[in-house]
Amino acid sequence: MPVRARVLALTFLLAFASIAGAVPGARPTTVAAAGPKVAIIVGPVGSLTSSYRSGANRVADAAIAAGATVVRAYSPKATWPRVRDAVDGASVVVYFGHGNGYPNPYTQGHEYTDRVNGFGLNRTTGNGDSDNWSTTMVYCGEKALLGTLSASDGAAQRQYCGGGALTPAPGFTMVYAQAHYAPGFGERYVESDPITTLTQARQRVANYSTPVLRLGGAGYFATAYSDAHEIVTRVLTQPAWTYGEVFKAGDGYAASKLDVTSHPDVNGAKVWVQKTVIPGFHFGDPDFWYAFAGDPGRRIGGGSGLPFTDIAGTPFVDEIVWLADMGITTGCAPSLFCPTDPVTRGQMATFLARALDLPATSTDYFADDNGTAHEDNINRVAAAGITTGCSDTDFCPSDPVTRAQLASFLARGLDLPATTTDYFTDDERSAHEDAINRVAAAGITTGCAPGRFCPNGIVIRQVLAAFFYRALAS
Repeated sequence: MPVRARVLALTFLLAFASIAGAVPGARPTTVAAAGPKVAIIVGPVGSLTSSYRSGANRVADAAIAAGATVVRAYSPKATWPRVRDAVDGASVVVYFGHGNGYPNPYTQGHEYTDRVNGFGLNRTTGNGDSDNWSTTMVYCGEKALLGTLSASDGAAQRQYCGGGALTPAPGFTMVYAQAHYAPGFGERYVESDPITTLTQARQRVANYSTPVLRLGGAGYFATAYSDAHEIVTRVLTQPAWTYGEVFKAGDGYAASKLDVTSHPDVNGAKVWVQKTVIPGFHFGDPDFWYAFAGDPGRRIGGGSGLPFTDIAGTPFVDEIVWLADMGITTGCAPSLFCPTDPVTRGQMATFLARALDLPATSTDYFADDNGTAHEDNINRVAAAGITTGCSDTDFCPSDPVTRAQLASFLARGLDLPATTTDYFTDDERSAHEDAINRVAAAGITTGCAPGRFCPNGIVIRQVLAAFFYRALAS
């Protein structure tokens, strides 16, 4: 049987106004909104519920001022059916209440996704704001949000959290305004309790945000700074801002403390956490009070905010963005990068000529590139001594580039120093072995597998972006 998860409320967050006033936040100019739906949930937290409702009403006032339609599901009527109805079609969902995340001190070694990464709600409407986890409150977790509860899950979850997945609007924004674990911090009621580690914070935010992003959410915010009303205002009134910009305008943002990692469960998403201090919280020690998950480059009003529309889910999205920002690529077509397409020798010449800012030449080195879009750049790389072609007279501009050839291009173009270390076992008969070892020594590659480089493998565009980024980014 699952171990009891005793997750208490943020007892130190009673004074919303005083905390918000102590840490001022950016306030963008409000513009007219198109009337999106904002769902605000307040779960039962015992004697603190009235203060949570006050904070929620502050969010509601801000949303209405921005032109939104607000639907409230407040304790004592915040039951799962009412919450599902409130969230249906919502562009923004805001939650105040008990938080139950993982890792936690109670269920070490098992996540119990039927009850973590979701909401603490009223079992029925007849128990007031009582938050007794075993009789009056229920944790409707990740499986409830996704509609995947099964017969093996908790009896309370099956009884009170069933009925199907949440159905917010596509690309909705989730804001955990006040909940343990959601921004990364845990429970610490005595000073001798351990402080959350960076690894734990990353795990908690990743776990908590997973159902949000799998439901089609575009961005996940979690804050302990009582600034949910400001976050919601930005989301509703600044469609040209990216999610990353909204986060950085928050009361809790600290550029020097920001930690960015790839989301372990959602391809293309990032996890942002940071360890900061809120006076009076957790005995004045730093903890993880503010977090984001999702695509920080996505614009609030839609669109990825990325230079290409086909790279958000790639493993090398940051490297591709850098390649575009540096003017090394303009993509394969308008708005497209074609990350998995093979790189041709002609394209490689253009990438190199732009990346290394090679000078023009009047010499025409090869006979088989006349009239091609890459002819000028092919001649530039030949003049620089980076290539001698595929034969005495030809460059073979349409042939795909192998990983071994890419190593030679980079070793010559960057004049990489020689090394006596033999890094890989599968390039012993390759004419490019020396160049492969040079790029490995320079930290540009670690190979395709332990001890292997796969010299005959074809280079695809996203892999080329990774090689160039490692070789050239400072």
